[in-house]
Amino acid sequence: MGWRFELDGKWLLIGVVILASVLTTVMLNLNHNNNSSSVVQVAEGVNVDNGDLEINWDRYTPVEVALNETYTITQSGVYHLTGTIDDGSVVVKVGAEGEAKLILDSVSIHNSTGPAIACLSGDDLVIELVGDNVLEDGASYSGYDEDVTGAIYSKADLTLQGEGKLDLTANYQDGVVGKDDTKFNSGTYKIVAVDDGVRGKDSVYIVKGDFTIKAGADGIKSTNETDVGKGFVMIEDGNFNVVAAAKGLKAVNEMLIYGGNYVIKTTDDAVHSDNYIGITGGKFNINSGDDGVHANRSLMIDGGEITVAKAYEGLEAQAVTINGGKISLTTSDDGINAGGGADSSANNRVGAGMFDADENCVIMINDGEVYVNASGDGIDSNGWLYFNGGNVIVDGPTNNGNGALDAGMGIVMNGGKVLAVGASGMAETLGSASGIYNVSIYLATAQAAGTKIIIIDDEGEMVVEHTVKKTFSHIAVGAPEFKLGETYTIYLNGEKYEEFTISGITTTVGDGNMNQDNFTKPLPMRP
Repeated sequence: MGWRFELDGKWLLIGVVILASVLTTVMLNLNHNNNSSSVVQVAEGVNVDNGDLEINWDRYTPVEVALNETYTITQSGVYHLTGTIDDGSVVVKVGAEGEAKLILDSVSIHNSTGPAIACLSGDDLVIELVGDNVLEDGASYSGYDEDVTGAIYSKADLTLQGEGKLDLTANYQDGVVGKDDTKFNSGTYKIVAVDDGVRGKDSVYIVKGDFTIKAGADGIKSTNETDVGKGFVMIEDGNFNVVAAAKGLKAVNEMLIYGGNYVIKTTDDAVHSDNYIGITGGKFNINSGDDGVHANRSLMIDGGEITVAKAYEGLEAQAVTINGGKISLTTSDDGINAGGGADSSANNRVGAGMFDADENCVIMINDGEVYVNASGDGIDSNGWLYFNGGNVIVDGPTNNGNGALDAGMGIVMNGGKVLAVGASGMAETLGSASGIYNVSIYLATAQAAGTKIIIIDDEGEMVVEHTVKKTFSHIAVGAPEFKLGETYTIYLNGEKYEEFTISGITTTVGDGNMNQDNFTKPLPMRP
């Protein structure tokens, strides 16, 4: 089907739109290229301590120790521990430059008045697990400094490894505490703690392992806010089942996750960083009383599979970038949020505020499969919202006080496919400055949950197909199949609803009344 211009002036208008779209696409592609490598760039700035790998433990002759009472180690070396301590501990005091390797070989240690294992001086402590091991501390400590709070406590760099198991009960406060860098190379861990499960001051670095953690506060956390390159949590692989009364995984600086399997149930955020989170892989099943994944500043997802079955908000940060992966979010408020909201985790942080427009708040979806089922706004940015690729479906709110899409400064779609359905009261289009033709459809009557939407072109080819999970009265859809001047047909539950012809970047079908395209500010040269 052809298209005829009746006025020469329209050529100028179309040319301006096309030029703006090309410039926008170029700028976004530049940003996309930079953003795609930022997880790697952030990782390069993290100060990982692998000093344990540089130690030649073979130069030490193992000391055989059959435990039956408190045992104190004062010389660097390798100690092969067996036996049981009914009320006592293993204490390591090897000096500031010392190093010790403890091979726990089916040991059982209970201490009613302190930690089960305490390294009070040293440079490196390695704990290697063989067989089944049981450690338990007391409900109160006597004779220790106030910073000694863990059933396993180490002032030295701490590494746990081995093919054995550790059943750890922390009755006082924390399960595993490393006052320096804390690393897990392997092992199977069951940790029950009245406070934090694992706490590493400078870092928690997990290469692999199996972790079952039940914590009265945070599951796994780092706490160093002051030293550059520290205060991070980095996970390469492993299996994690975390139940926490506060946050599941928490870092004060960077959180870097490359793989692993996660089942996380929390009262507060499931995955949290005060600064940056980068996820390149892994499989997540999250049930959260607050946010599923929350970074105060920047959240980047390059891959993996993230399912948030329950949360207040699904993904939240000042800037959210999705470069790939499979994401499914079910939330009582916003599905994806840039800029904060009414939840307590957003208070007093960069970008916080329910309604203030902020150009620093950006959601950018470059690729991936994204599904949102939100009772609040589906995808909400206090600043800009960009769709550059991937497939996005939003089952949005049923109340007119929220929208399936919401952007304080504008929505721009330059690639991918987007279908957003919800209430019509606050409905927004996919942007009249976009590079992809999009349609805003106001339905004459609200449609019931379970309604199947199909849009086909004039040759009968499918453009959109989705069964909506809620009642809805508005559809926003953008797709590369839409062509200027061509006609398409909407079907609802197999019955023809209406035909429409693409008349511009944004085509409106039905009566929007007071609803209008929110893209009212000039397009920025950078997102």
